[in-house]
Amino acid sequence: MRITSGILESNVLRNLQQNLSALSRTQTELSSGQKIQTISDDPVLATQVVQIDAGLRAQEQYRRNITATRAKSDAEEAVLNQVNDLLTRAKELAIQEGSSTASPATHVAAGAEVTQIINQVIQLGNTRVGNQYIFGGYQTGTAPFSSAGVYGGDAGQPQAEIGDGYFVTTNVDGSTLMMSSGVLSGLQNLQTQLQTGTTATIASSATQLDAGLTSTQTLLSGNGARAAQLQTATQNIDALSSSMTIRRSSYADVDVAAAMVHYATLQSSYQAALQTASRILTTNLTEYMK
Repeated sequence: MRITSGILESNVLRNLQQNLSALSRTQTELSSGQKIQTISDDPVLATQVVQIDAGLRAQEQYRRNITATRAKSDAEEAVLNQVNDLLTRAKELAIQEGSSTASPATHVAAGAEVTQIINQVIQLGNTRVGNQYIFGGYQTGTAPFSSAGVYGGDAGQPQAEIGDGYFVTTNVDGSTLMMSSGVLSGLQNLQTQLQTGTTATIASSATQLDAGLTSTQTLLSGNGARAAQLQTATQNIDALSSSMTIRRSSYADVDVAAAMVHYATLQSSYQAALQTASRILTTNLTEYMK
């Protein structure tokens, strides 16, 4: 094939354009810090980066779920501790009023205090975190307990995903907290005995309060186990997110030192190509004008 001056010029200009494009691409990488500007730059690598980004977003969602669950779990723990203290005080009153030193007058005073304790327990059962009643089961929009201590929620156990396919119950429902635990019935029984019972029946009411105290301690233990789960899940998320971030960086981030050396090399090549092109084009123009 005969090599004409036109073909030579086209080759020179094409090589210059390729050199300039490589310079521009490297300059963009340096300014953005990213190897991949569009998927077409490296479809395989870009796909891996997209998958890692999706994984990192999932980890952040799990982290938000843990934060929300921890808020409810902390509120539950505070409620259980207060219920425990109130039951302990009620038991003290039962023992005190079930003794031979008690009188009808002290029964009345103790009954008034137990009424206050019941009201406090009901208020604790209507605890909210944000705009949600946490002890209503799935019914978080309305107060689960009436002023009389009647439970209007359900037995739902709300759960949160804190890892891939890993769910944890956010908190117990009000029925478990106050009803089946014997907390409210024990207090109400003591109130009734102080109003209409005898010294012996008042003293015996302490046994029912013991059952409520035991249930409350069991729930506190479960709450502590949940807190440990949340802590472990957080540590797992931290480790996995760190690993994914490092892997993403190896795929997508520019090695600045290497890119600077490459850029300098490209600049030198481009300058040399310009000088060569200048000579070739000038020579061809001179030949044309002869």
